[in-house]
Amino acid sequence: MTADVVTVLAVVAGVVWLGLMLVSALRNRGGPEEVSLNLKPGMDDQHLETRRLEGGQKAAIAFSAFLAIALPLYFLGENDRQGGFVEEFSDASTVRGEHIVEEFGCFACHGPLGSGGSAPFVEQRSGVTVSWAAPSLDDVLYRYDQDEVNYWITYGRGNTPMPPWGVAGGGALNEQQVEDVVNYIASIQKPQQQVVDEAVGVVNEQVDRLEGAGATVEAAIIAQNQIVHEIGQAPGDLAVIEPLSERAVEVLDDARAGIDTDDDTLSDAAEAELSEISAAAAAHFTILEPITLDPESPDADLVEEGLDAMEDALESDPVFATFIVRIEAALAADEISDESPDTDDDGISDAGEGAISGLFTEASRATVPEDIGVIDLDPSNPESVSGEPDRATASSMVGGLETTAINLRVTVENEVRIRPQQEAGLQFLLDAQDEEAWAIDIAGVAEAMGGTEDEALRAVALFNGNCARCHTSGFSAGVPFTQEAGSGGFGPALWDGRPVVQFGEAPEDPEETDLLVDFLINGSEAETPYGLNGFGSGRMPAFGAILDEADIELLARYLRSGNLDGMGG
Repeated sequence: MTADVVTVLAVVAGVVWLGLMLVSALRNRGGPEEVSLNLKPGMDDQHLETRRLEGGQKAAIAFSAFLAIALPLYFLGENDRQGGFVEEFSDASTVRGEHIVEEFGCFACHGPLGSGGSAPFVEQRSGVTVSWAAPSLDDVLYRYDQDEVNYWITYGRGNTPMPPWGVAGGGALNEQQVEDVVNYIASIQKPQQQVVDEAVGVVNEQVDRLEGAGATVEAAIIAQNQIVHEIGQAPGDLAVIEPLSERAVEVLDDARAGIDTDDDTLSDAAEAELSEISAAAAAHFTILEPITLDPESPDADLVEEGLDAMEDALESDPVFATFIVRIEAALAADEISDESPDTDDDGISDAGEGAISGLFTEASRATVPEDIGVIDLDPSNPESVSGEPDRATASSMVGGLETTAINLRVTVENEVRIRPQQEAGLQFLLDAQDEEAWAIDIAGVAEAMGGTEDEALRAVALFNGNCARCHTSGFSAGVPFTQEAGSGGFGPALWDGRPVVQFGEAPEDPEETDLLVDFLINGSEAETPYGLNGFGSGRMPAFGAILDEADIELLARYLRSGNLDGMGG
């Protein structure tokens, strides 16, 4: 029985009692005047000691019988009632936690419904702004228990984008609110088998990361080089954008004056001018006009023209180098077949033309700041863009233009400080490209493990997908910032035979407990010894619920090899 039901029954009983009292009062109105009890003759002993006494005794026996039956019956349902209260309180806590997660934007970093995502963060060694990999939350309770998750939420993770949220850690949430968030996270956990099955995808993702490391670093260098070039372009951009921004603000402020055909609080003249301002701002930054290939008309020459235009623009906008590589790769991979015909017979399949057109469009937007948007307001339609009121559309455009102008102003006024920082970041990436600290020689790992290269590759992928976040410095910042495998970060370094020192060699007797495998399966427990010398803090997650034993044993072999990068490190 829930608290709501009890409350309803109490209210109903009260209403019934008041009703009976009212009926009794109404019945006695207008009757003969009653003599008060203290003026009436008392009952004789015969009446008191027979009928009255016997009636009281019978009532007492009946009430005792009722209690003897009702109380055990009531307590028989007590566990269910208490369980109902626990469930009710838990459900309420989960709902509160969901509201907190939405209010504080947790999924902006941790991905939709906690499936994993990224957060902007300034990588401390390089000063480069990166997309820091934020872990998934929809499987976190297979690695940590709720108390440990509570700890991370309360105190955050220093030197990462994860701030402390609990009051004890300097955040805004009290203990109950943190508990509510933990309860909500518990409610979104995926089925265990699904998490286990997804381990295959994690391994493949890490293999792809290793294979594409060079291209990833090259793209990061190009992006950072673009930032450096844009610093030099900022004075010229500011001279154009700031007046446009100021004029846009004036037009929006006075937009109610004049003829307003669609009655959307923006005059027809204001809608026209704001549309022109947005187009002028975008046009200033647009270096390459979009190219759209028509599958019905031969236009392969447009591709060459577009590539030539990007080549010519590389000196001022290095970002086009990325698109040149991508378009050339798309051309090389394009295949004409019955399933993918070439209708216009220009050597590019219809599907290929669509993909390449998309890349040219993306390249066209690459030099335009994300806060700059083109709007086309229709004076006869109060919701010209995607069903949004024109006033909101105009305000968003003007706000974005103001933001761009402010960013440019800040860049121009602080160029002396900003440029050296960004140039240092670029040099860091160039040095990282030469050093290739992230590289792993799979053949060398296989030799150190005494296994096959397939085993070595899987072991490395398992490590990177599950361990490197804590045990390899810079891993979450991305390939260009990743240091040598097992170099240590939030967790201790694992190179130079450290796992053997802590857990010993693998036992020869299969019946004997392998301390390292046991640790990987169960993780560490706060204030509890582990291995040969360790004392747990609770920060090492357990992997027994998400990795099968064969993979954990393979991971243990890799860790004990003492050569995590296959090059003697």
